[in-house]
Amino acid sequence: MCHTEWNDEIRIDVREWELKDEKLIPTKKGISLPLHRWKLLVDNFEFLDQALTEKKVYQSHLGGNVYASVQIKSVCLDLRQHWLPPNNTEIVPTKKGICLRPAEYVKLKDVASVIGDFVPELCSIVPCPYSSDHQNQLGFLRCTECNPDHFTEW
Repeated sequence: MCHTEWNDEIRIDVREWELKDEKLIPTKKGISLPLHRWKLLVDNFEFLDQALTEKKVYQSHLGGNVYASVQIKSVCLDLRQHWLPPNNTEIVPTKKGICLRPAEYVKLKDVASVIGDFVPELCSIVPCPYSSDHQNQLGFLRCTECNPDHFTEW
């Protein structure tokens, strides 16, 4: 995991790395989260932990069709981009993402507890669902981050 800048936006990358020529190189397997999505992921650790412990289904929308999910009887956390195929009513997962095994998820939570020391901008981030314009349903429905597939209908 690392933090990077892309298009003048700080992001947290959760991805696999490989060793090439004695250098760690990021692979395509993983996902890059803007700070507001990272903060929502961290806010959901308690619910994700409970779902993993109880082996129950849990899914949390982090924004922009990125979900943190646990499947029934699973020991892994899946961080994945989803999309809405044409003429469909249900979103489906894409290849863009990563499935974290238990030890990797523990490491992710360990890093999350100290990442604010290295990315001080996290302290000032207010995730979209917590903002004042989302305190009513219409604000949520018109949001491209919270309702990416249907915001134009409102």
